[in-house]
Amino acid sequence: MTRTLWIEASPKGEQSLSSAAARAFVDAAGEARIGTVDHLDLWSDDVLTFNREAALMKFAPLFGETPTSRQQAVWRRVEAEIERVRRCDRVVVSAPMWNWSIPAPLKNWIDVVVQPLLSFTLDGDGRHVGTLGEGRPLHLVLTRSSAYDGRHPELRDFQLPYLEYVVTLLGYAVDSMVFEPTTRWTAQEREQFRRESVTAARQWGAALPSRSSMWARDS
Repeated sequence: MTRTLWIEASPKGEQSLSSAAARAFVDAAGEARIGTVDHLDLWSDDVLTFNREAALMKFAPLFGETPTSRQQAVWRRVEAEIERVRRCDRVVVSAPMWNWSIPAPLKNWIDVVVQPLLSFTLDGDGRHVGTLGEGRPLHLVLTRSSAYDGRHPELRDFQLPYLEYVVTLLGYAVDSMVFEPTTRWTAQEREQFRRESVTAARQWGAALPSRSSMWARDS
């Protein structure tokens, strides 16, 4: 059965535009394309934190160090999270822009799943080769309060380019939808923008190719 992993990086739940757009996208795509949804709320208390023990375990083989039992235990959780992602046929990541970049819980999740030999390797020329995505689709649903339309060259975008780089490195075929600017002067304007954004996300999901048509195209 098809399986989709939805990574939700906003803490606002139903009030979040990135989350609402992702939900509309997933719902419109339908079961034939999405299958079972594995929803990961990155603000949940049971999300693995890439802590000191995990970092020490990551570099222990490189420096010839003997890991402790605590380090080995947390690393088993790292491996389990990577396998959770690997089992999915499609990934959806929804996130707002925070301080020109991404929320800390999303960066933490990236630090968990981006691991040499487990999710990427190097070829003979030292180039990164993703082994996690294997060409499967990953969809970015992003929001930001400012408009990156060229009128304000002082603005820097460390959200979309960074996420596209990381997930492409892991071997995913990435596409994205960005909703901006979310800042509006009145409640009516904000609500109108939200409706338009959710509608656009729904149309995006409805236009996704089915798994059967993808297999036919690739065969």
